[in-house]
Amino acid sequence: MRKIAAAFVLLFVIIFTPLAAWAEASPAPSMSTVPREEKIGRQVSEAIEKKFARVHDPAAEARLNMLVKTLTPYMERNLNYNIRIIELDEPNAFSLPGGQMYITTAMLSFLRSEAEIAAIIAHELIHADRAHGIVQSRRNNKLSLLTIAGMIAAAAAGAPEAAMVASAIQTAAINSYSIDLEKEADAKGISALLKAGYNPAAMLTMMERMYMERLRHPRYEPGIYQTHPEDEERIEAARKFMRDMGVEVRRKDVVGVLQVDVAPVGGDLRLTIDGAEIISLPRSSESDLFLNELKERLDLTLALELAPYDVQVHGESPDGSIIIKGRFVLRERETPEGVPPLDEIRARITLSLSNARKKNPLTNYYQ
Repeated sequence: MRKIAAAFVLLFVIIFTPLAAWAEASPAPSMSTVPREEKIGRQVSEAIEKKFARVHDPAAEARLNMLVKTLTPYMERNLNYNIRIIELDEPNAFSLPGGQMYITTAMLSFLRSEAEIAAIIAHELIHADRAHGIVQSRRNNKLSLLTIAGMIAAAAAGAPEAAMVASAIQTAAINSYSIDLEKEADAKGISALLKAGYNPAAMLTMMERMYMERLRHPRYEPGIYQTHPEDEERIEAARKFMRDMGVEVRRKDVVGVLQVDVAPVGGDLRLTIDGAEIISLPRSSESDLFLNELKERLDLTLALELAPYDVQVHGESPDGSIIIKGRFVLRERETPEGVPPLDEIRARITLSLSNARKKNPLTNYYQ
């Protein structure tokens, strides 16, 4: 613990001191400030890679940097954007002045799709593009170098409070962006995702799941750089931003749930949702056509944002229908022989919906 505390403090000095010294007198970030930003970024990058093992996986880094290249045309400044992987057990990602970014192995395991990886990259790209590190350093300049020196001495001496000191520094200064800067990175990141062709709901699913992880584990340590404040406020701001843009929030494909499939099993054809059987029929051209048409309708209508009452059976047999949020899905009169009653099909669909939400305990689904 003492070694970790000392590392936090030393990294803080490496990062904060050059930024703070420059932030007082530097003009607003522009292309003219890039050489100095890159210099600071290189210094910090060297320190990070001395403290934490870099993962040398050219294929993995190439895939990540392809996402970076897809998103950088929508940044305001042409920085030397690049991403590297470091070995760390906490899910985290962060950017440095000049455009260098890092993502941890735990974060790559935590994210569930390419869209979510693109979302975390877009967020960090905005931090670098808008020079949020410099902006925050100006705000944090109240921490005097004398105070910093005292913190270093305490950590180096192995003082019992060293861990608390390091935690305070982390919260106060190390990439701990103010809520307005985080919201800007979220919103501009969502815009970049949209322009690059990614599902912007990925920004929400990533933040919502991280928030739930913190609720489950009050002592959960999200990484040496990640102290994103006011999770609920950020999440609601991102939702509002998407609503104001007229963007429908559809999370299911981002997190890989409510996946409808039709596949042969022995002499039958089965329609499943996330592997759970909904309808099974003897194989025939008629059942193949029926189940695949139903699959298409379910693909269009199923969403994590549905409430159970959005899946309804209208009318009495034999004129009943299954309607999902006002959209026709299945008419009883058009079903082949052997299809279960509509109430049973509805129950199976709503069970699949409930199971999908249990795996993704997101907040405010129905908004």
